[in-house]
Amino acid sequence: MRRLILASLIGVVTSISAFACGADSRCDVPEGYYLAAVPEEWDERSPLGLVVYFHGWNSSPEATFRNRAMVRGATQRGALFIAPFARTGYWRQIGAGRAEGGRDEATFIENVMRDVRRRWPIDDQRTLASGFSRGASMVWNVACYRGDLFRGYAPIAGGFWHSNPQTCPSGPINLRHIHGLSDRVVSFDRVGIYDSMAIPQGLDLLKTINGAGEESEAVTSRDERLDCTRWEKSESGKVLELCLHERGHSIPGEWVGQGLDWLATLPEGS
Repeated sequence: MRRLILASLIGVVTSISAFACGADSRCDVPEGYYLAAVPEEWDERSPLGLVVYFHGWNSSPEATFRNRAMVRGATQRGALFIAPFARTGYWRQIGAGRAEGGRDEATFIENVMRDVRRRWPIDDQRTLASGFSRGASMVWNVACYRGDLFRGYAPIAGGFWHSNPQTCPSGPINLRHIHGLSDRVVSFDRVGIYDSMAIPQGLDLLKTINGAGEESEAVTSRDERLDCTRWEKSESGKVLELCLHERGHSIPGEWVGQGLDWLATLPEGS
């Protein structure tokens, strides 16, 4: 009986420690931390979808969590929402010959993902990386160099910085990019004022890697502000989508959660 009680207590302590961080308390990992929000109705057993959101320059996980619409957009769809911390508000490029000085961001995000999976059960078919501006640049970098970490990628208003890579070691990926045609911070079709690269060039690289065929007909997003074109006829079976709007450097909170809706449209096995 004493052993049974002890085993039960150990199980309770393990369960408490597993979830002992969240929106109001940091989940510490080597070289940083992240904040987390789980769906209100979660039963603490069922596998969760996952959104990892990389904040923009000079922002923070705490500022991200003040955008309640963004967080709810994920949790109301049954997904865990994770916001990692960028040192000095600045995500650095990754990849051989491209990595910038400072924290090794590839190792950091791997530490975050390892810790997330230790704490919560994750549905591998519903894992999405999203981000805004410089955070979107991080999404492109992770997709290119650590593409196996997520099933899909949904960057918003940001791409590669300084230069485009010659190839992506991760191989084919699923990616949906949103960008404003009036964006004056990260230009869509030319080098931006902060040395951001033109988005069509990055997409051309991914289309080649995916073995994408001809453009499919333009499809209309559920958000009427977006005009989307989808490339789904590819040798790899992976899907690329580009969604444009007429506004500038902005990110309505609902767009991140809608990335999960897009993820659900991907062909089985992609």
